[in-house]
Amino acid sequence: MKIHALVNRTLIVPAILLPNLLGAEDGFRLFTKPLEIPERGEVTSCVVIAGGKRFSFVPPERWSMKPDAVKKTVNLLPEDFGAGIRFKILPGQNEEQPELKAEQLRQQILERFPGARIVNEFKCFAGEKEGLAFDFERLAEKETPVSCRLAFVAFRGGMVEFELITSTKKFTNYQPVFGCVLTSFLIRPVAVAE
Repeated sequence: MKIHALVNRTLIVPAILLPNLLGAEDGFRLFTKPLEIPERGEVTSCVVIAGGKRFSFVPPERWSMKPDAVKKTVNLLPEDFGAGIRFKILPGQNEEQPELKAEQLRQQILERFPGARIVNEFKCFAGEKEGLAFDFERLAEKETPVSCRLAFVAFRGGMVEFELITSTKKFTNYQPVFGCVLTSFLIRPVAVAE
C-alpha cells in the first residue's frame, strides 16, 4: 500500500504555480524565489509569510507542495507518494518563545496517535534554532506499519511542527530528505518588500 492514502493529496500544486496562488488569507502566503547556494548554484526556495514572520526553506527536488492557509500548513509529497513531509505553524499566545518540554510533547504525541510507540528522542535543528524530535511507530488504517518523525522548533511568538510519515520499511530512506528540509528552514521577521 502506498503512503498516499495516509497523506491528504486532494490538490497538489507544483512549486512553479505558487507565486500568486495564495493571497493574504488568514495572514498566510506562500511563494517561491531563487536562492543562490555557493555549493549548489541556484535553487528554488519557498517562503511562507504568516503571523508577521518569514519562514523559508529549500524543498526537495521534484516534490509537490500543497499549502493550506486555513490550517497554516504546507505538505510536501514525492512523485511516488511514498512519504509525506508536513510543517505546521502554531502561533503562540504572545511574543514570547515557548519552552519545549519533552515530557509534554511526548504526551501530546501519544494522545494524538493512540497506540503509537515512541522509539527515539533527540535534539534537532532548523536553521539556527534548536528543537526536539521524536521518532515513533504506529499502525495506520489498523494494518499498515508506518514510522513518523515529529520535530518541534520554537520561535518568538510560536512553534513550528515538522512531520515525516512513511512506511516503516522506507523510513531510513526519507530521513536525509527530511533533515535537509529541516536544516534549511529559517525564521525571520517579515521584510518590508514582502
